[in-house]
Amino acid sequence: MIWIVDEVETRPGMGAAFLDAYMTHYAPGNEARGLTLVHRMVEPAMWLDDAPNRLLLVWQADHAGAVWAAKHRARGDAEVARWWNEQAPPFILSRRRGTYAPAEALEALANV
Repeated sequence: MIWIVDEVETRPGMGAAFLDAYMTHYAPGNEARGLTLVHRMVEPAMWLDDAPNRLLLVWQADHAGAVWAAKHRARGDAEVARWWNEQAPPFILSRRRGTYAPAEALEALANV
């Protein structure tokens, strides 16, 4: 398994609205690209009105090839660019994305 983690810090009071927009505008495309959303985690464990929330949105792929295929398809998708460049910014302070694999799988993943 490979995991792609979107870590998003929302503007104060915007956590729930961001998650709703993410699930409506972004998640269906990611699922169509072959990824599965396995976790939607929020810190702290309540929506804040006067401070940022941090969200971890964890996507799963069966293998590295599926990750590369999804990334390749996303790069050419105008809806993805519109989401991250136009629709998401009013909700967020920062975001970062990481791609993770189990430590014991790294040697096998390096043999491409």
